[in-house]
Amino acid sequence: MRPVLFVIAMAIVALTQIDQARGDGPGPGDPWTPGENKEGTSISVESNDDGVTIFIGISDTADGSSGDPSSDGGGTSGDYSTWTCTADVMNIGQALLAWFLEESAKHPGEAPWIVRCNDELIGIVWVPTDADPADVEIVVGPGDPTDPASVAAELRDHLPVPDMAISANPDTGLVALASWFWVDGYDGAPISSSSTLGGVTVEVQIVPQRYTWSFGDGATLETTSPGKPYPEESDIRHTYEQSSLGSGGAFAVTVEISFSAQYRVNGGTWQSLNAITRSFTGDYPVQQLQSVLTED
Repeated sequence: MRPVLFVIAMAIVALTQIDQARGDGPGPGDPWTPGENKEGTSISVESNDDGVTIFIGISDTADGSSGDPSSDGGGTSGDYSTWTCTADVMNIGQALLAWFLEESAKHPGEAPWIVRCNDELIGIVWVPTDADPADVEIVVGPGDPTDPASVAAELRDHLPVPDMAISANPDTGLVALASWFWVDGYDGAPISSSSTLGGVTVEVQIVPQRYTWSFGDGATLETTSPGKPYPEESDIRHTYEQSSLGSGGAFAVTVEISFSAQYRVNGGTWQSLNAITRSFTGDYPVQQLQSVLTED
């Protein structure tokens, strides 16, 4: 009788959590049954001391699909940016009690949560019974969330790239005098991040390969260096031939940084990812020297 008592206790625990974050089961017209995810989606859960993350992977399943899971096309789209997803403790009603009693034995210490995206049922996940709803995060991305390449692409797109600025010496440029520029807040070091899901650790790293400078007067410069901060002598230099008076008082100086990207799984061989770019712009005033005649 112990297994029966155990699953009944699990049911009580799950039901008591409904007051904290209520989520009803499927309604009469919902084309969904427990244990099935909506076509074109996959769901997985990662739990650690920092909380619970629910990964929802979205892939194309029909031509002309709109990205809305409730669209007439019946499919989902890679444009997952429009998706709004929620997860709530599942309401175990009488109709689902038999299913719950069977499935809960396979998920000790966990309770079922129902996942909705754009107000449509997507599937259910099993979350630790002691999880605080405030600590449950939902991450929506392309493809299978357990696919390392998909996880790597998602990590790459959300890497903590520093908030950079463009600095120069002198603070105000002078026509016919070389100005020195550099990227302020970043020294060109690799930037990395990692994620562990289902025993698979994916590491991602980006490395700057090229800096493309645009000085606002039509001149450009391509380098492999972020420049050097003053008082060091920077290798990023430009000499203006006219003042910025006709450009609103300052030239818009831009640097576009092209990063190569790679990832590896469980410490294995590095594999290539598509490169990314980041751009930063700053205003740089340039003045014309004026000669002043004086009497002896």
